[in-house]
Amino acid sequence: MEIIKRKRLLENYRSRDLNNNYGEVTATTINIPIYLTQTYEDLGIYTDLDFEPFNDDYVGENKLNRGDIDLPLKFDPAIHGRHPLISVDGYDQYGISVTGEIDDRYLSAVSSYLIGEDGNPLFIPKLNMSNNISESFSGVLDIDDNNIITYVIDGNVDNDGNYVTDTGIIYQTTLDIIVSNLGNTKRWSQTLYTHTMGGLRTVDRTYLSSNAELKAIYKEEDLLNIVEPPKVRNRVFINRGGEDIFERHSIMSEIKTRDDIDEYRDGYF
Repeated sequence: MEIIKRKRLLENYRSRDLNNNYGEVTATTINIPIYLTQTYEDLGIYTDLDFEPFNDDYVGENKLNRGDIDLPLKFDPAIHGRHPLISVDGYDQYGISVTGEIDDRYLSAVSSYLIGEDGNPLFIPKLNMSNNISESFSGVLDIDDNNIITYVIDGNVDNDGNYVTDTGIIYQTTLDIIVSNLGNTKRWSQTLYTHTMGGLRTVDRTYLSSNAELKAIYKEEDLLNIVEPPKVRNRVFINRGGEDIFERHSIMSEIKTRDDIDEYRDGYF
């Protein structure tokens, strides 16, 4: 590892305006150009092999019998890798739900264009207020007797334009519970949100498209001496604010005239 040292003259970042900030460093950023050298590793070309699950009708010299293959009691692709008796969809992972609390900023996005007698917009369940109703659903799902409104933002829709359950970000706003921020007069209705991420999908499920492919990576002998484009790795560490006993000697290299000695850093010398 090479250590690259760069010096900056703080005089260039001090305020010389005749105000309370005179002589202070007022710059918010300091740009330091660094010339980087790069190295690369030749990893060689590897080929993706399509996944082929176990087939009882396979004919070949290396045929396996189903009874000779051990099947894990609880298959985990992260631990067991590829397994001949597991079909492609068996590698999918369940979604992860994220919950939290937020303000009611998105409530207005699902209100209808109708206005009630009190002058407030009306919320109509199952009404899609998305900009493109053929691609997503943003609207009210339910309003219960306790004045809790459940709505969704950017949910998926099926071919008929209906909302697909458990997609998008689902919010629950309690209109009767008002929260005030400490030291702030802003008030908003308490809102809880839930979002379920689809997880790893190797095949299309319902209206969620696949997001991964199941392939093996192997090396072909006829490509042993052929490499892929280099992969660049930069390792940069920046040490700021370092001083040593030779600082004053180093500063002298920035002094060009005797006047510079008097003016440098507002009388540093």
